[in-house]
Amino acid sequence: MHRRMVNLTLDSLDDLPRRCRTCVFWELSPICGEAASDVGDPGLEKEAWLSQTLLEWGGCGRIAFEGDSVAGFITYASPKFVPRSVEFPSGPVSPDAALLMTAFVAPAFTGTGLGRQLVQTVAADVARKGICAIETFGDARGESNACLVPADFFRSVGFKTVRPDPRYPRLRLELKSALDRNAEAAEAFELPQSVEWFKLDDSELEQFFEEKTGGRPRYDGLGD
Repeated sequence: MHRRMVNLTLDSLDDLPRRCRTCVFWELSPICGEAASDVGDPGLEKEAWLSQTLLEWGGCGRIAFEGDSVAGFITYASPKFVPRSVEFPSGPVSPDAALLMTAFVAPAFTGTGLGRQLVQTVAADVARKGICAIETFGDARGESNACLVPADFFRSVGFKTVRPDPRYPRLRLELKSALDRNAEAAEAFELPQSVEWFKLDDSELEQFFEEKTGGRPRYDGLGD
């Protein structure tokens, strides 16, 4: 089956899983986020955030498709566009890094290497912007249905802890080493905005993205 990745745009936003489509965990400050959930329209807030970020910073997400099915997605941005990032005790994000916000792999596509592919795609996208590192807040407890990716997954794909925390450690991936680890990732610099998937191994790492309960799908990133 044909696999592809597309940019997250206002046109593709509705392809996100429903909960992610209306989640503003990262996009708004905690106070504003609660207000949006109570009296506003989180979906419109999400659109406004995406529009502003695309206009002022550029691409900030990818959606992975297998055939017509959404297999997963990942979002990232400059920390100045992510108000929630300042709330973590292990913050703030370093000024030379982009923030990986959230990621998701659908249960049907776990064990396929997609989580690593998504991270490699972000590495290439961010490097094009002249940014030398990616940082993220991992979930040290690996709680199900959380808005953060388990920290163990990030360590498995090359992230190093730069500020420990018993709950939400901050981790960092230097882009040079990330791109050097697989030559095909570097080729992304020459690919168009809608790119084919990189051919990568280590599919077993995707166990960290599996749904752990029978409820909502696992959210392996830092919120949506």
